[in-house]
Amino acid sequence: MADATDQASKIKRVRTGCWTCKKRRRKCDEGKPECNNCIKAGRKCEGYGLKLSFDVDDSRNSKEPKVNSKGEVIHGFRGRPRLKESLSKRELRAEELKDDTKKRKLTPYISESTKTEPPTSTSIASVTNENVNPSVLLNNVNVNVNHFEPSRIKIADEFHIFHDLFPSGVADEQIPSFIDNLQRTDLMSHLDHLDDVRDGHQPDISANGNGASGTKMTDYEENMMIKHFFKRLLPLLDAHPSTPWPQLALKYCDFEIAKSCFIALACIHIYETKGVQEFYRTGMVYVNNTLEYLIQYLKGKSEDSEGDEDTLDVPKIISNLKKQPIEKRRSNFFVILLLIHIHFLFSVVESGRSALVRNFSELFAAIVKDASFKPYLDQIEESSTLIANLSWFDTIAALVSPDCRLPYCDENWYGMKNSPKSLIKLMGCPGEIMRTVSRFCRLRKEMKDNYNIVDLSTENKFNALKYDLLSYRDYVIYQEDISELENYKRLKCAQCWALAVLVNLYKLVKPDDQVTVKAMVNEFIEVYSSMETSSPQITQTIWPIFAIACASTTEYQRSRVGQLLDKLHSTINMGTVTSIKAIATECWETGKTWEEVLAGKEWYGSGIDFLVV
Repeated sequence: MADATDQASKIKRVRTGCWTCKKRRRKCDEGKPECNNCIKAGRKCEGYGLKLSFDVDDSRNSKEPKVNSKGEVIHGFRGRPRLKESLSKRELRAEELKDDTKKRKLTPYISESTKTEPPTSTSIASVTNENVNPSVLLNNVNVNVNHFEPSRIKIADEFHIFHDLFPSGVADEQIPSFIDNLQRTDLMSHLDHLDDVRDGHQPDISANGNGASGTKMTDYEENMMIKHFFKRLLPLLDAHPSTPWPQLALKYCDFEIAKSCFIALACIHIYETKGVQEFYRTGMVYVNNTLEYLIQYLKGKSEDSEGDEDTLDVPKIISNLKKQPIEKRRSNFFVILLLIHIHFLFSVVESGRSALVRNFSELFAAIVKDASFKPYLDQIEESSTLIANLSWFDTIAALVSPDCRLPYCDENWYGMKNSPKSLIKLMGCPGEIMRTVSRFCRLRKEMKDNYNIVDLSTENKFNALKYDLLSYRDYVIYQEDISELENYKRLKCAQCWALAVLVNLYKLVKPDDQVTVKAMVNEFIEVYSSMETSSPQITQTIWPIFAIACASTTEYQRSRVGQLLDKLHSTINMGTVTSIKAIATECWETGKTWEEVLAGKEWYGSGIDFLVV
């Protein structure tokens, strides 16, 4: 009896300590629900839950090497480190903007339409007088932003930026009607397709969360963020003329979570455009809240599994999803796919760095491949579009993985030239070329396992891949319902993708044939330069310009590629392009390959993959 009492009184231990002890780098006694160290010291114990940390504790800027308790020099990061080049440029840009902000505050710009607005309408002048400072509210949410300086900028004070982003003005009557609808807290009651949700069958993945409810913005601020997302950012995320995923997010996700995703993406893109730190902070808060609900939900679905607590047990998650009631099962798995897609987009806009792309890609592929979910996917009209997009992210991430991992997705998900939904319509790259990319990943993996030995089988695969890539013209169907110029753009985009894959194929199998590689790099530069930087085809041709930049060897090539990257960044303002420039510069200055750079401690060594899309 005594033994049973002692056994029941024991505290369940976990392998890792609480977040408070982790931050203080102290040993934790791992008591539940709060550790005894924190209780005795009067500190607030932050618990043991899984968190998403961003760029925290970047030890590379430390002048002295860090040592552990054994006196050994250690490397690594608790958060997601950024490149020094990117960080320094952002800080410089932020300082310049602070000076510009001070000047604008002395002589605030107010348009004539704003001056004549009636008192009942929201104007820029009224917003700047409101005490809206999301940084004050960060204490109410579960996010670690200790690496930021105390905020001296109110996000409301920075809304003069929208005069630059929207020269036509920002009066309320110019906001599209769909954005006005987003102000209604009961929006879902006005959507016919959400009747079942209103009847009490709302997905439990989103029923417990309010998005970024801890960081309240005014309706005006939210409207401007959402307007920026739909009018400026969304057209840059893919080449689809009317991409369906935002509507799918509003249909299947909780409204507040969907809105938080839009605002998070808009905030980070505005930061990349204008450099104001407060937008970066706010975007991180919103996306952290959204992803935290997803992570906690997935961890809950794999909580019975044995093994590392910091990993997601994909088979267990799939098994538990199948056990849910039908009305929850048919929506929850699709909400997971949507939030995974949004995480990928956020990573691309922010810097291209992601510590979750492998886990999320594996989970996405497992859901779509499972036969029990296929009937529900067939009922969702635009599911093939979302699956093709996620396959795109998975394949490109595998293509640049230092460990030569294979894509988790199926080749059939890319679509073909005659498919109603295919990658050439979504991203400008023919699905046939993406199939070749997937086969190239397998060849790359095989050669790594065989110590890069080129045998007869490798030669045959090389020739087959080369033939398929040189046949890129066969993958682009001439469409009579669009202009000749648009058809020509689609053909040149396919040519760019084929050339970039060919360059990597030669560097893998025939690394000594530098003449052919140099010729293909020059051809790519000329074809790419002939296309408009604002065209959807160019804005999605990100990995090819990355591959060509790293393969450039002459001063002419590097100068031209540098100009193209600068022009691309000024067009799309994505953090991924900043990372591409930093990696290419390191390759040029040190002679390293991009594989060696991405295998370093700042990337793969810290569990970080590159989403170069």
